[in-house]
Amino acid sequence: MDQELASRVAELSAAVDALLAVDLVAVSDDSVLAAARSVETVRRRLASFDVPLVAELDRRPVVGRELAPSVAAFLSRLLGLSPREASRRVRHARELGSRQAVSGEVLPPVRPVLAAAVRDGSVNEEHVSVVLSTLRRLPAALPVSVVDEAEDFLTGWAREVDPAALRPIAARLLATLDPDGRLTDSADHARRRALHLVPGVDGMHRLVGDLDPTTAAVAASVLNSLSAPQPTEAGGPDDRTPAQRRHDALATVLKQALRAGELPQSGGVPATVLITVPGEQLATGSGLVQTSTGQQLPVAEALRLAGQADLALVFTGAAGQPLDLYRARRLATPSQVVALIARDGGCTFPGCTRPPEWTEKHHIQPWSEGGFTNLENLALVCDYHHDHHLKYGWSITVQDGQPYWRPPAWKDPEQKPIRNHHFHPPSS
Repeated sequence: MDQELASRVAELSAAVDALLAVDLVAVSDDSVLAAARSVETVRRRLASFDVPLVAELDRRPVVGRELAPSVAAFLSRLLGLSPREASRRVRHARELGSRQAVSGEVLPPVRPVLAAAVRDGSVNEEHVSVVLSTLRRLPAALPVSVVDEAEDFLTGWAREVDPAALRPIAARLLATLDPDGRLTDSADHARRRALHLVPGVDGMHRLVGDLDPTTAAVAASVLNSLSAPQPTEAGGPDDRTPAQRRHDALATVLKQALRAGELPQSGGVPATVLITVPGEQLATGSGLVQTSTGQQLPVAEALRLAGQADLALVFTGAAGQPLDLYRARRLATPSQVVALIARDGGCTFPGCTRPPEWTEKHHIQPWSEGGFTNLENLALVCDYHHDHHLKYGWSITVQDGQPYWRPPAWKDPEQKPIRNHHFHPPSS
């Protein structure tokens, strides 16, 4: 069976090579159009292989053996996918792939009608996202038969129209099935609540989410009270748009929360904006610096923010206060935590993307075995990798003052130490 799978993949690769070798210049218009339609159908059908493939990975212990906290994290590392894309593939696989009962019986997919459309190539991944997200938003109080009919309805339209045209159809369906919102209860609201901060390539971030009714009411009240038009210093009218005023209102709320000093600790230090500033940039006041959560700011903006909020500037290459406590105490000091965040960036395990706020200060040589609480013996490690790395034969070593992970022999017979390049990209 292993040979059959490898052979099929090799045949597919050879077919793609042959297709790429075709001289399209010499082909008629009708043939080019027919090829475009056929290739798109094949592309969709090939993408449908993700469903059984991801479902099989979900079933096997290989994910845990590779010290991945989830199938999505494993796919992201294995295939070089963004966390968002990896999570999307896992969600689709779980709803469109066949299932297995405890008795071993094979069960149909959760969404069999949509799964069939995916397999025959009549819908693409955007269609699937629209249909599944719409079905997830249906009130839990609806009968199963109504949800099944909604799946049939949306899948039928997905076969006929593009995703942009499908979205308003899906919105009208939601409005029809629950016109007054009376079927949506607090459990539905709790299930659907979400908030995402999505980074853009230019440093801007998009805030996307669904607020439950209570949170939305509070947010509207606070933002409305802080976003009223204000005259300029010269007494002129406010030249900000309503959207810009709401943005500035949110910025005011967040800065006030930082200044209040009442936020719970995160990552071992009070809620703080942590920014690493190379010494030469401090001297010139130019260039960009990076926060502990990955945002980039101009140096001048970082220094301005330092005067308004609880902010820690970590000056690299400059002497600071002594950080090594050796055996004086087991827990890292706040100063050591700041230095660890500046050095490690987040979880040090290769491929892990957990930020520093979600990590533990791990003793490389255990405290109970005489390990010191100093920077050379500490590394940031998320809960999952902290609890599971020994089980699968991984260990940490320090090279040039930086933590590296030594893989087990079954993964790399030479056991060459590797670093997490998510937070520390390899130099070109």
